[in-house]
Amino acid sequence: MARNDDLISGSIGKKVISFAAPIILANLIQAIYGIVDMVTVGHFVGASGMSAVSMGAQITTVVLVIINGLSNGATIISAQLTGRGKHEEIRFVIGSVLAFFGILAIALTAIVMLLARPLLTAINTPDVAFDQAVQYLLICAAGTIFVYEYNGLAAIMRGIGNSRVPMLIVFITVILNAILDILLVSVWRLGVVGAALATIFCQFMSVVMACIYIKFKTDMFDFKISSLRINKQYLSLIVKVGLPQSIQFTFASSSFVLMSGLVNVYGVDASAAAGAAAKVQTLANLPAQGMMAALLTVTAQNLAANQPKRVMQGMRIGMAFSAAICMVIFAFCMIWPEAAFRIFTAETAVAEVGVGYLRRMAFSFIMEGIMFCMFGVVSGSGYTPVTMCCGILSGFAVRFGAAWFFSRVLMLGFNGIGLAYLAGPVVASIICIVFIISGKWKSARVQVH
Repeated sequence: MARNDDLISGSIGKKVISFAAPIILANLIQAIYGIVDMVTVGHFVGASGMSAVSMGAQITTVVLVIINGLSNGATIISAQLTGRGKHEEIRFVIGSVLAFFGILAIALTAIVMLLARPLLTAINTPDVAFDQAVQYLLICAAGTIFVYEYNGLAAIMRGIGNSRVPMLIVFITVILNAILDILLVSVWRLGVVGAALATIFCQFMSVVMACIYIKFKTDMFDFKISSLRINKQYLSLIVKVGLPQSIQFTFASSSFVLMSGLVNVYGVDASAAAGAAAKVQTLANLPAQGMMAALLTVTAQNLAANQPKRVMQGMRIGMAFSAAICMVIFAFCMIWPEAAFRIFTAETAVAEVGVGYLRRMAFSFIMEGIMFCMFGVVSGSGYTPVTMCCGILSGFAVRFGAAWFFSRVLMLGFNGIGLAYLAGPVVASIICIVFIISGKWKSARVQVH
């Protein structure tokens, strides 16, 4: 088994930053997938195309985040095996992940394809964008298996301390995606269909590159058919840790879909503006989400080595780093909100509607940055039911409830929905602070032996 850098020795500050940096960059590059789609479609199709991509992406995101939680489970188990020096066992984790994730992806793809039109109808997709949204959603759903398998392999690589290769793979595929978007959307005029085709082809290539690296550059897995089988012991551990996070992420993403239902009442320009603002929010969250992924591994490895103090030091460093970057993006949204919308479309109506919405949404960025770092520690210690409760409570009862109350009861309209985004991370952060102070996280909930 090829060795990777461990996170249980040396300067914790340097370790956290150096390990998180490739993850953050990979997340940034991966976010460009959706941004490139939105920018290309916005300039060559218009507000209806932006709305279609936004609505289709909202639903596909719900499906894709399911695997994010299970992938985090694979990261934590791989990190614990690394912390205990059991590198040779990771091949069983890889076989289980590839087999189980593939079955799950095929089942969910079939469900989304059958329910595409009812789902888009349920979230009030504007009529002018509806058919394009259906096309985008159906094509992207076909790429679910590629996303699932790649996320599983990338999660395991991060668990053993390799955050650089996933970054390089994403970097290559994003460049390819940008080239294909230009060709398919702006040159061959395939509209949202072209954007979706470019996306799933790049997702396929990411899986191919991950498999090539693992097979020929490490001795972790041989990719023989006989090796693609579920190991009940490791799959049960992955599910025990990852399923609560999958539920958490699914509820959180579903709340964003419900928010879209509230937004779409205000018309196609508001729908397009909310889609563009969501991309800005994604960029603001990237540093903290990268830190969360890094802290998952840091926490799992260091608790396995009985070093909880290093975990707390890493969390404080992650919070300071994330909050500083979020402050910069917050200031940009306050001072130059129009510039953010001009990136996505030349239609002035979208910017006019969206400026107030973005400014209010931006208040949530800093709080989310702090929240994600705490999620990393809580989840890395195996207490994912805690973060699951945070996601369900903050996403549905708090964020969606506040959006409905601000927009409908207080009559703040579209801008009120943007303001509601702050409520969720405030409540989730309070829950995490209480749990971390309790010290229960120092004893890992799920451990490999």
